[in-house]
Amino acid sequence: MLNLDLKNTSTYPKARKVMEAYKRYVVSQSKANLTKGRMVRGKKSSHKSTGKLHGSIKGYVTAKMNRSIKGRFTGGSAMPSLTFEMANYGKFLDEGVRGSKSNYIENRNSKNKFRGGKKSVPVGAIRTWCKKKGISEKLAFLIARSIYEKGIKASHFFTKPLQKRNKSMWSAYHKAIADDIATNFANKIEKQLKAAQKAKQIRK
Repeated sequence: MLNLDLKNTSTYPKARKVMEAYKRYVVSQSKANLTKGRMVRGKKSSHKSTGKLHGSIKGYVTAKMNRSIKGRFTGGSAMPSLTFEMANYGKFLDEGVRGSKSNYIENRNSKNKFRGGKKSVPVGAIRTWCKKKGISEKLAFLIARSIYEKGIKASHFFTKPLQKRNKSMWSAYHKAIADDIATNFANKIEKQLKAAQKAKQIRK
C-alpha cells in the first residue's frame, strides 16, 4: 500500500500573479488620479506639486517561506499578502480632513479633523506651494487659515481604485489559491507514484 505525503508546499504562483496585477492597477491608477487635471479658480491644476507623494505610492506582495522552529526551510510558503505605502500626508488627501468651522460633504466619513489651539495649517508648506503655482506668497497665511477652517476635501485618489477591483481580485485570488494547492498535490502524487514504480521495478 502506497502512503502518500500530501503536505502542502505550494509557493502560490497563481495567487501571487493575481495580487501583483491588482497591485500594479491600484498604484498606477492612484498616481494617474493625482496628476489628473481639475479646475481650481478657473485654472487646470492637479494634486501633483512636488511629486513626492506621487513617487511614494508603492505596493508589495509578500509571502514568508515556511520554516521549522530551528529556522530550516520546510518547503512552500505562507499565502501571499499585499500591502501599500505612501507619504503620510497622502492619507489626508485621500480621506480628507474636516475643518474647524465647516466641512465638505466628501469628508463626512473622515476621522481626520483640524483641532487644537492653532488657527491655521503650517504656513511654510503653503508658501512653497504658492511659489510652485505662481501665486503671491503674501496670500499664504490666508490660504492656510482657510484650509484650517474649511478642511481638505477628500479626493479618494487611492480609495477609488483600491475598491473598484477589490471584490473581483479576492474572487480570483481564492480561486488561484485553490488551483495552486491542487497543482501542488497533483505534482506530489505524480512524483511519489513514479518513485514507487521505480522502486518496484528495482525489487523485481
